[in-house]
Amino acid sequence: MTRTVLDALDAHAAARPEALALDGVSYGALRAASLRVAAQLRAAGLRPGQRLAIYAENRPGFVFAYLGGLRAGAIVVTVNVLYRTADLEHVLGDAAPTVVCVSEQSAPYLAPHLDRAVVDLAAVEAWAHDASFPPLADAPPLEPNDGAILIYTSGTTGRSKGALLTHGNLAAIADQLNEAWHWSNADTLLLTLPLFHVHGLGAGLNGTLVAGGRVLLRERFDAPSVVAALANGEATMFFGVPTMYVRILENAGAQTRFDRVRLFVSGSAALPASVHEEFARRFGVAILERYGSTEFGFALSNRYEGPRYAGTVGFPLPRVEVRLANPDGEDVAPGEAGEILVHGPNVFAGYWRNDDATEAAFREDARGRRWYRSGDLATFDPERGYVINGRLKELIISGGFNVYPLEVEDELLRLPGVRAAAVIGQPDPARGELPVAFVETDPSFDAAATLAALRERLASFKVPKALYPVEALPRNAMGKVEKPRLRALLAERASAL
Repeated sequence: MTRTVLDALDAHAAARPEALALDGVSYGALRAASLRVAAQLRAAGLRPGQRLAIYAENRPGFVFAYLGGLRAGAIVVTVNVLYRTADLEHVLGDAAPTVVCVSEQSAPYLAPHLDRAVVDLAAVEAWAHDASFPPLADAPPLEPNDGAILIYTSGTTGRSKGALLTHGNLAAIADQLNEAWHWSNADTLLLTLPLFHVHGLGAGLNGTLVAGGRVLLRERFDAPSVVAALANGEATMFFGVPTMYVRILENAGAQTRFDRVRLFVSGSAALPASVHEEFARRFGVAILERYGSTEFGFALSNRYEGPRYAGTVGFPLPRVEVRLANPDGEDVAPGEAGEILVHGPNVFAGYWRNDDATEAAFREDARGRRWYRSGDLATFDPERGYVINGRLKELIISGGFNVYPLEVEDELLRLPGVRAAAVIGQPDPARGELPVAFVETDPSFDAAATLAALRERLASFKVPKALYPVEALPRNAMGKVEKPRLRALLAERASAL
């Protein structure tokens, strides 16, 4: 098993120095670049154990800064590039980085926070490519239990918390994916996911570096260029979020084929069954859906070999254990819904400087093992695997009956005129809550016909009591719908009546 991602990089640089790792940069050159960048970050004041924040878009300089920071013994803080005043202030105040790397786009937003060293990624790229800059001569030894990265949660259930993942966590995550997805040094990944997120960094970049493959890094997802690159055979793998696959379907022509791509992976939000089915019909390949979280990287995946069922996230990854528990922490009966609990070498060390939140996030079993409480509800089918029902806090209880928003959303997406849907609970004095749906629509949408169709497909208590068309659902950087904002909008509607 891999000790650290840097160990894997060093091994590939020694065995295959000319093999390409990042766009046109070889493994040998990438290793040398990481050592030069580490030396310059040390000169900027960065010391082992301190934090290096990277607040920038995807670009090679991000990768050089990340690897250089790890080489220097720092904990790398990946900051959501969409964060502005309040969110940015919170992360910088909580993580207290000594050095912050920025791009020309993000630098202006950092201007009010110049009480620390600031390094432009253009300078990082210059250090990486200029052999006249000396390498770090005294790189600290890194152990698997040492902190490696701080990734801040999306904050959908309150103020975002910094999840501390160790070098051992990152290596375990990459090893699991390499094994489960048959990842090899012959693979090329087209990576458009943001590197500030565990999907892009923990799976995309680290997974590639451990496998010894190549990353084609793009600053952002652009559907026409992604379709062209995949159709031209430039990559063998592509990882995305559901909205990306919707855009690929919209932009691919009738004759488009992705014959060289052996693996499409979807995550970070539920993939609608209708998208899964349409993608398989048009391109002859089933998207592999997996389940993960900032706190543990990835825990479940559809099998690489064998059927991939729409609406399921498969089975535990290698060396990961998963349980479904009731509110008391006891295993639920077969077929019943329960909270997903995760145990394994991929599970994070805890929340940065927040012992109370860390303690609340875990349950201990009779053997003294700590299980991370995901807050996600799921059921298990021995043949099809795990099915995510939604967030525990998003469960709607209407008249004593459980309504799982994902189930209703999936049915809505199968109906004409509905492009996207989000179901939440509306307070009701008689039944506690009633399900209502916010929907993105096209001109063919007919609310009455939609509700009539739902009544034929769902139990009556699951059918939304109202449909609210919106121009666009509020989403975070990974395309996940921000339901707290919809609840606020619902409250505004109620107060206006």
